[in-house]
Amino acid sequence: MKTLVALSDPSVFSTLSQAIAALGESTPSLVADSDAVVEWINTHGGCDLLVSEVYLTPTDGFALRDALMPYLPDLKVIYTSPHDVAPYLDRFAGAPFLSQPITANALAEAFSTLGLQVAPLVEVTPAAPSPQSTPKPSPRPAAPSASAPKPRVAGAPTPQPKAAKPSAKPAAPTAKAQAKSTGPSPDLPPDDLVGKTIGHYLIEARIRDLESETFYRATQTNIGRQVILRILKPELVGDPTMAAKFMDDARARAKVTHTLVTTVYESGEHEGIPYSSNEFVPAPTLEDLIKSGQKINPVTSLEIVKSVGEVFDFFNTTGIQRARLLPRHIILKAGSPPRLWNMACKEARRSIDQQQEVQNLINMLLPLLADDKPASAAHSVLLKIRELNPESTTWKAIATLAESGIPKAKPADVQKIQAQSLARVKAVEDSKKTSHRNAIIYSAISLTLTLAACFFGYKALSKNVTQVKDLGRMIEIPAGEMTIQGQNVKVPEFKISKYEVSIQEYAAFLQDLRENPGKEASIAHPNQPPGKSHIPMGWADMNELSPPNPGYYTRAKKWGRYQEVPLSLDSPVFGVDWYDAYAYAKWKGQRLPTEQEWERAARGENSYTHPWGNETKLKLANTGSDFSPNPDPKIGGQNDGFKRWSPVDKPPGDVSGFEVYGTAGNVSEWTATWAEDTEKTGEKVPVYRGGNWKTADEKTILRRGTKLTEFQSDDALGFRTATDSN
Repeated sequence: MKTLVALSDPSVFSTLSQAIAALGESTPSLVADSDAVVEWINTHGGCDLLVSEVYLTPTDGFALRDALMPYLPDLKVIYTSPHDVAPYLDRFAGAPFLSQPITANALAEAFSTLGLQVAPLVEVTPAAPSPQSTPKPSPRPAAPSASAPKPRVAGAPTPQPKAAKPSAKPAAPTAKAQAKSTGPSPDLPPDDLVGKTIGHYLIEARIRDLESETFYRATQTNIGRQVILRILKPELVGDPTMAAKFMDDARARAKVTHTLVTTVYESGEHEGIPYSSNEFVPAPTLEDLIKSGQKINPVTSLEIVKSVGEVFDFFNTTGIQRARLLPRHIILKAGSPPRLWNMACKEARRSIDQQQEVQNLINMLLPLLADDKPASAAHSVLLKIRELNPESTTWKAIATLAESGIPKAKPADVQKIQAQSLARVKAVEDSKKTSHRNAIIYSAISLTLTLAACFFGYKALSKNVTQVKDLGRMIEIPAGEMTIQGQNVKVPEFKISKYEVSIQEYAAFLQDLRENPGKEASIAHPNQPPGKSHIPMGWADMNELSPPNPGYYTRAKKWGRYQEVPLSLDSPVFGVDWYDAYAYAKWKGQRLPTEQEWERAARGENSYTHPWGNETKLKLANTGSDFSPNPDPKIGGQNDGFKRWSPVDKPPGDVSGFEVYGTAGNVSEWTATWAEDTEKTGEKVPVYRGGNWKTADEKTILRRGTKLTEFQSDDALGFRTATDSN
């Protein structure tokens, strides 16, 4: 069987190849990006099994599979990633997923899912990455999105390493070897919860005890993801104050969206036990290195200070409180920038002295530096940071000073990269000459990635203009009485926008904020964290990539397509949180409609259960009754003609008696009303109303959501505006 592994982080390959060998298969080949996958298939005349990183570049793993399948219909695909892939579950199309670190048992289960015969398992020892290797960093999305995953820049194809022979009886690692490995500190002795299931989480090992909670390594069974599960200690479960503090702190951590801070997935309660699940990073901490007596690379010491400075500047800017820094909070994964465990809390237990914290950090790092010339330069920068004037020093300035001491790439490195790029181009050309059949595969992906862009670019220049002529028009809604949420209420006269706010309109808002830097503060909600961006999730081009990966605004403007379906500037803006909607409405000189106003505008004078009447006719609205997660654009949308988003004036049947469009489908909409969270008792969250393109709910306009916080967003959630009647 021809097996190919495509990984942006080659340090995972050794363990994976051993696991494949343990299943009786031959050693797989390794490549680093989607272009190299095509080259390998051209050279080897096909592929039977592809194990692909989800966040591959320049084409993500899903698009790569879709381009290959017409020419390799029997290709088996397994996806893997160390990151959160829950927002992309609808794109897997039945392919198995392996959370990292990858185990032989998980791989065997994936093989079984694909119908592949495997030999009895041989126990293998996960190999630690070589100290000399410098694997490329993997990405971490800032916020979950159902849009195309954020890829990272991949280099030339990585040389194919030979897998080590599996060991039948792995030796227990020493403390020093443990710190060098990609795993966390050794597990603690098990307790009563180890082996049990809490919610969707199977607890595998106890890894740390704190004063009020215990950390466990667990597997999220519904998607096969390894997590850190934080659980309130049993003796404190009956204390309502401690239980409330645990959940408050979990919610505070969930608001942190910095790429250098671990992610909180969810919090909840199972049989009275509060818990929260957090990102698992299989890497040692600074505390592990200190305990093992290891020295650290001088560049790493400066990167640690840079990461800490950037993260703490984020905390200060957003107003999110945090705990004081400890060595166990700093994560050191080979080939990636140092990251921090999520330290956010609702209320800090003690005040933090920034100067003392800087002193402690530098004093931790100085003894870890080797006594040589490269370390002396880093030593000098660290001393300079420690001696900064505390009255005028910010964490941002500290991060900048640390970065100034990190060596930049030498010209020789640039020349080497350029030579590798030229070699890749030559390999593509050679493969096209030697294999007509395989060149067809290459051409398919080339068409997917380039020619399609040209075609849709031509369409954009000649056709993609705003078609709805009265965008922004406000509809006068007369005062009236109706029953809302079981109560008879009188809704005063008001005005509401005829259509949902479009991409085109929101783009004008963002452009005005860019051109007038001081304006953003004047339209922000009083509770909005300072420095918050109003750029929607998935909107912007990812400019750190080369070439940039276009966001959905660029795709709508230039090519008229996104997520394999049409998307125009007349489509509704989405991926906006409540603060974004509030700021736009205020910028417009308007406001968000109350829930009562929204429902009256949607139900009309006769208070229908749908915009068109009381009879369910889902073909009249763009709802999720015909949505399919299958990536084939031809599958789905058979009821209303739209698989995902539609222009804000389509379908024409989704219009109320007051001539308000799009309340039954397309995107659900934020309102100005707040209500108690249906999932977290005692918390207030903004209400969103109406059906959308991906939710199969026959309630349409009666659909009511109270489970997203003001910081959360969705690709099927937008808004419209309202004003008082003059």
